[in-house]
Amino acid sequence: MFSGNSDKKIRAADESMPSILAKGLVITGNLECDGELQVDGIVVGNIRADRLTLGETSHVTGDIDVNVLHIHGKVDGNITAVEVIIADTGRVKGDVTNSSLKIESGAIVDGHCQHSDNPRGGAETVALFNKEDAATSD
Repeated sequence: MFSGNSDKKIRAADESMPSILAKGLVITGNLECDGELQVDGIVVGNIRADRLTLGETSHVTGDIDVNVLHIHGKVDGNITAVEVIIADTGRVKGDVTNSSLKIESGAIVDGHCQHSDNPRGGAETVALFNKEDAATSD
């Protein structure tokens, strides 16, 4: 009835699914996620993730450090992200450091917005390692 191929497809789909914190859930503490996280509840703590979506019912009190951030709810804290999109229902009280920023009409940002080519501070390999120096040090 079930083939081996369909099981592999289901597992692959599950791995790409976001972790979801539902409306009504309150988390106190820091969150770290290697993949995608969707928050519809309340988080009192810092969040680190690859991708983060804050739903309309979400409220984060803490700093956020992600690659891609979509805000439809509230954030009370500083944001560091490569790409930030603040929807018309989004509310941010804190500073935003980013490479790409989109603020929709109706959104509220109470803080400073600062552009950075490398907001998350990832090292650039070209600047850290010179092959000629390595060859002469042998």
